[in-house]
Amino acid sequence: MLAPWGGLPPAISAGAFFAGELVQAFRTRRGAKLVDVRAEVVFRALFFGAILLWPIGRAVVPAARIGGGTWPCTLGIVLGWLGLLLRWWSFASLGRYFTVTVRTSADQPVVDHGPYRVLRHPSYTGLLLVFAGGGLVVGNWVGAAGAVAVLLLALIHRLRIEERALGDALGDRYRQFAASRARLVPYVW
Repeated sequence: MLAPWGGLPPAISAGAFFAGELVQAFRTRRGAKLVDVRAEVVFRALFFGAILLWPIGRAVVPAARIGGGTWPCTLGIVLGWLGLLLRWWSFASLGRYFTVTVRTSADQPVVDHGPYRVLRHPSYTGLLLVFAGGGLVVGNWVGAAGAVAVLLLALIHRLRIEERALGDALGDRYRQFAASRARLVPYVW
């Protein structure tokens, strides 16, 4: 159920998300090696599949409506924007070293400022918040939980590949960084 202010805030939020992702999709880094093409294809398929679970859940299991009036939609927009801001902060902190595909190069630094002070992969945490918020906006528990679960599986698979690649490319610099930070949730994992 959309909030009384209608569909404009969710539409603006979705537009901001897609605009931010589109800008990053066109950024490349010379000299960086793409780690695993097959893993990228799997990640993208799961990512878009997770997005499709929002309307599919709503269409297939309409009884799984998230009740509670307008507060779930409002909470969803707030969560989504917190996720966007965390993701954009991650983009800015990594600067030219941020890519939407897993790429490594021996010359890249280990960035330990911004959200990387606390997390190894804050942009992925931001993405999970965006998906959780989007699920609340759509208003269906099945679609919301399914989308977050599929995205989380995709991210865990990608994290393993990315961390192995960063360890191989950056060696002890990355391993020391990783030893003192959680992957996605501060002080948890």
